[in-house]
Amino acid sequence: MPPRRAVYTALLGRYEELNEQPTALDTDIPFICFTDDPNLVSETWQIHLVDPLFPLDMVRSQRDIKIRGHETLTQFDETLYIDNSVSLKQVPDIVLDEWLASTDLAVSLHSYRDRVVDEFDEVIALSLDDPSRVHEQLMYYAHLYPEVLYERPFWNGILARRHTEAVNKAMQLWFDHVLRFSRRDQLSANVAFSLAGIQVRGIEHDNWESTMHRWPVDLSRKVQLGKAPTRKAGPLLAEVARLELDVTRGSAEVARLELDVTRVSLEAADYQDKVRKVEALSQELQQSNLRAQQALREATHHMERVEATLSWRVTKPLRSIRRGLKRIKTGVTRH
Repeated sequence: MPPRRAVYTALLGRYEELNEQPTALDTDIPFICFTDDPNLVSETWQIHLVDPLFPLDMVRSQRDIKIRGHETLTQFDETLYIDNSVSLKQVPDIVLDEWLASTDLAVSLHSYRDRVVDEFDEVIALSLDDPSRVHEQLMYYAHLYPEVLYERPFWNGILARRHTEAVNKAMQLWFDHVLRFSRRDQLSANVAFSLAGIQVRGIEHDNWESTMHRWPVDLSRKVQLGKAPTRKAGPLLAEVARLELDVTRGSAEVARLELDVTRVSLEAADYQDKVRKVEALSQELQQSNLRAQQALREATHHMERVEATLSWRVTKPLRSIRRGLKRIKTGVTRH
């Protein structure tokens, strides 16, 4: 029984026009285009509407279908993925027969890049992704898988596979790296295949044109959509978010401190009012003391004048007798 086969591509976010495939008319193998554009029509593709995995990240949503496939593809034994900008010059039957003759996974090699590390440099130079994320991925790989960085990179514009458990696990691991690190799948393919321990056949051909394909086709591509986003992603974004949270918390702390200052200011004003009242009472007490001292001085002075008079001196003996009689009377009363 011949294997059930399909060719597929993914076109999301209206990144470019759909590339028609004339070879689709010469084979019974279905050509399936996964898209989020409900108005898309084609003479050579079967249009299959999908919801992007990440509505605000169409690149990774496209990589999801490219790398892991789609649930509707589980009905096929073998599939050939092609980027929308690739035009097949041969029917997919021939390509799949040749590429999967001795392997379950075949991927086109890069024809004008010698090392994976060179691809990292190119992605940064062309601003194809956030530099902080790409640098982090490079440092991560250099620490754990330095030998892979010097391998020949895969081009990934064309992928042929059998849907085996081992291949599916390898594809899941590859997509995990696309999610964790750069969205540029060429940077993580070699590491993912190595970690998965799967045998991959690298197809040698000129990426621009070969006997079986031509690339790239002019499709009015919106190049800016493929550039790095203006808002940085990855760890740098996390750090910015953390700082923004710290600023928010700091603002709340400043507001609380301002409230404390207001409360202390009110308490200080109340304290100052009380101090003024105490000072007023103190001044009033001082004035009362001054008046009492003045009255005492006046009484003393008056007494001195009285004692200096003739009548006071004449009656002095009589006052002495009166005091003596008072003491005698007091003593008799006690007994």
